Amino acid sequence: MRRVRDEEKRLVAGCLAAALALALLAWAVYHAEGVRHLDARLLAHLSADRDGRLGDLAGPVADLGNPLPQVLLLLAGVAVALAADRRRAAVAGVVLVLGADLTTLVLKHELAAPRLDPVLGWAQVGEDSFPSGHATAAFAMAAAWALFVPPRRRCPVAAVGFAIACLAAAAVVVLRFHFPSDALGGLLVAAIWAAIAALRCPSKPGKQPRNAG
Repeated sequence: MRRVRDEEKRLVAGCLAAALALALLAWAVYHAEGVRHLDARLLAHLSADRDGRLGDLAGPVADLGNPLPQVLLLLAGVAVALAADRRRAAVAGVVLVLGADLTTLVLKHELAAPRLDPVLGWAQVGEDSFPSGHATAAFAMAAAWALFVPPRRRCPVAAVGFAIACLAAAAVVVLRFHFPSDALGGLLVAAIWAAIAALRCPSKPGKQPRNAG
């Protein structure tokens, strides 16, 4: 029981830390001139080959964050959890993905504002780019799948999912759809909801009732 309480405390602390980091990042990208300029310079450097071979490779990877692939991945994950009679994990994963995606949509709307920088020239990024929806979706799905699978498989599944999500987040920067800070913001949104979902889905097999999933 004490181990469970310690785990819950760590999850709550992680959630609060991610929320604070997201708030500080949002303030910095809109109000700190040095951060804005650094963000733009990184974007210009990383997206220099967006019309070349790197951009061609980034396109299909970025598409992993589109609605249709995400819906299919979510349904497959729910099926995996339910097949193992892990209903709580199925619900937690769905809440994670939908909560993260909805949070990003709200933040995009509320924080929409120009983030112009001369280094980008004519190819500026849209006003509602923070946080990145594709990055949020990819990282949230990776975390959800870590819940869908049995606890003994969480580490390898989480590692693979996180690697794929990083590629998807990098792809939208390479294509100049988002600033690097937008992708980081998507990661933080997903981290907040991952901690919330994990509070309802213990990591140890013995922590759940047998019929709770």
